Amino acid sequence: MIEILESILGGIFFFLIPGISWCFLIFRKERLDVFEFLCLSIALSISLSTLSIFFLNSLIGLKITLFNAVLILSALTVIPVIIRLLEQKITYDFEQSREN
Repeated sequence: MIEILESILGGIFFFLIPGISWCFLIFRKERLDVFEFLCLSIALSISLSTLSIFFLNSLIGLKITLFNAVLILSALTVIPVIIRLLEQKITYDFEQSREN
């Protein structure tokens, strides 16, 4: 039972979560329906996750382990969130300076 739950959660983490965060960053101004958003999220997740792990393995020599894969996928998920927060802070600071 635990193996099934691990497989489901791992699949969601690999196939969906990084793509959702990148889709929110890239397509924030366009209005996408749910099916388009889900398909783009899955495609982005698969491509970004696979290419990141592959290039880090081949260029840097980073071993492909579960721990390293989780770190890479976590970084792929957090990077667009940080970019979005920095953009909002810069926009907020700019608007505050225009008011003064």
